[in-house]
Amino acid sequence: MIPRQPRVANQVETPIPHRDRRLGGPHWWDPDRIQHLDDMPHHCPACGSSLDGSGGIVVEYWEADRRLYHVWCRACRWTGDVVRVRRMIGHEAAD
Repeated sequence: MIPRQPRVANQVETPIPHRDRRLGGPHWWDPDRIQHLDDMPHHCPACGSSLDGSGGIVVEYWEADRRLYHVWCRACRWTGDVVRVRRMIGHEAAD
């Protein structure tokens, strides 16, 4: 004989979280993902080595509306933050 599960008056079946999940097609986060890939540094700012694959670590984080990347380079062991600059105003070089 199979034992019966006790019936509880307030028992609720929880939905399977992956049932309605899309595995392909456009998503609401695609513009941010594309911007992340465009802004992400691919080379070390100190030595120029590739950061792709096992060449280093690049982690994205935010400060208010600024997108920053914390970078570690395996080749030269440099660690620092990289920020994309959209516009830079500098001074004229002295003659």
